[in-house]
Amino acid sequence: MSTNTTSGGGSSGSGRRETIADSGIRIIARDGVRALTHRAVDREAGIPQGSTSYHAKTRLALVELIVDALAARSKADAEELGAALDARGFEPGRALDADALAAMFAGLVETLASRRDDMRARYALLLELHDEPRLRAKLTADSDVHATSRRVAATALTRAGLPSSDTHVEDLIALTDALLFHRTALETTASPRAILAAYLRGTAMA
Repeated sequence: MSTNTTSGGGSSGSGRRETIADSGIRIIARDGVRALTHRAVDREAGIPQGSTSYHAKTRLALVELIVDALAARSKADAEELGAALDARGFEPGRALDADALAAMFAGLVETLASRRDDMRARYALLLELHDEPRLRAKLTADSDVHATSRRVAATALTRAGLPSSDTHVEDLIALTDALLFHRTALETTASPRAILAAYLRGTAMA
């Protein structure tokens, strides 16, 4: 990886881009998408003026940098859950049932909700990017994140002996997303685990 010295203050390009993305996410979460400018990101990040413009020439490029960072983090979370499911599948005496599966998906909700700035920025961008379908797709059902989530959910349902049709997979993802939204945007205290467990037990009896 080459080192950027033009406006990057000696930091590596990837490190500076991560700093810019993190700062942009904080701005959007706190002040809204309209507050996102190159200068605002420079100030938020405490980096020399012009640094953000060096890495993202246009505002759209800046938004894409932020969207890519959010998508990468969400995909990593889904893959981590998948790895946990794989590990559990090889542990003797630890069958994966509806309650255990609910606990694992509730843990994902709590993990994502703990990154409140990320989630609030994601929701704000989903609303703002209605005229930018290419970028919006990276945060919706057309994304790599959603494909990973579908694979993990399908595997989880199958291993728990629960219905795992496309409809059941999408329903589980939608419920998880809804619980995350309520926890992050509405700041509810309802238990994701209890709700997920009730839903999964219901699918088992359907």
